[in-house]
Amino acid sequence: MAERSPHNQPRRSASAAKWLIAALLAVIAACLVIEVGWTTSSARAQVVGAGGAPQAFAVAGKVTPETYGLYLVDLKRGTICVYQYLPASRRLRLMAARLFVYDQQLEDFNNESPTPREVKKLVEQQRSLRTAKD
Repeated sequence: MAERSPHNQPRRSASAAKWLIAALLAVIAACLVIEVGWTTSSARAQVVGAGGAPQAFAVAGKVTPETYGLYLVDLKRGTICVYQYLPASRRLRLMAARLFVYDQQLEDFNNESPTPREVKKLVEQQRSLRTAKD
């Protein structure tokens, strides 16, 4: 009968410990992938008008680190509304509403260089250089 060497036992336990650590790391990685997938996915819905163009759409997502809500965009009226879902009362609370029609008419607001006017000038310079080469 073969004798057990005391030198082989520490190697086996170290090898088993390494496999256990690897298995635990794999489980943790799988849990992280699942969690990231759940938090980044969101529900979307849209209302399509007679011409086939969307008139409004809603996207569910996080509004604070702890709560979820609903982002509602009405393209026909030019408004955006943000609602927070309150689980304790099972209600929606309006957090913000804004008419964005006039926002879209701004050419330059709260921007650093280059401004849209500077970009336009650069594009025009590139176009004139291209036409000069051709």
